[in-house]
Amino acid sequence: MKDSPALRLAVTGAPGSGKTAVCTALSLATGLSFATISEQLAKPVADRRLAATVDAPMRGFEQRVDSEARLGTGFVSDGSVLHEWAVAETLRSTRRLGHWLRRPQDLPYRVFEQRYLVAHAGIVVRRARTTYDGFVHLRLDGEAATAEPESEFHTVIDRLLLDTLHETSVPYLVTGGPLEEIVTRVAGMFELPQVIPVTDAVNAALRAA
Repeated sequence: MKDSPALRLAVTGAPGSGKTAVCTALSLATGLSFATISEQLAKPVADRRLAATVDAPMRGFEQRVDSEARLGTGFVSDGSVLHEWAVAETLRSTRRLGHWLRRPQDLPYRVFEQRYLVAHAGIVVRRARTTYDGFVHLRLDGEAATAEPESEFHTVIDRLLLDTLHETSVPYLVTGGPLEEIVTRVAGMFELPQVIPVTDAVNAALRAA
């Protein structure tokens, strides 16, 4: 968007935290372009060892770099380049991978997977430092944080993302609550212009959900 603010903002959070709704409303309210990727294209192309923890984060990272680069100086990113890596690392650490990599003979795959994700973490963190001017991290609400069987998975991703945001040294805001309050708080903190009323932007984002 030619006249969008020159701010590169990323919205992070565990799955189900409301990132897409927040990004949509922020984009409409402030004029920031909306950077996202196709979840379908980011999925592994085959059901095989390491597809979810090696193939998927790389495909997602490549798409995000391309998508954000095309938008120039101002955008709001739905998830950021950290997202697919954080999901993959949580899958690895909580071993939510079905039958893959559970047998003793799969040890070489597990070692490679761990080393790969450590290396990939360095890449995505460096990219985040140089790409974004600020982060907004969405807290898990009480229902999302306690819902079974996803509670541990979501909580681990949430903690991993918060620890990583601190590591980047990029300014970040941790927030939650009603969508309109979040958008108003973020727009105020980052001194974003108002293209349309926040209430209208939020209503449009909710209709699009």
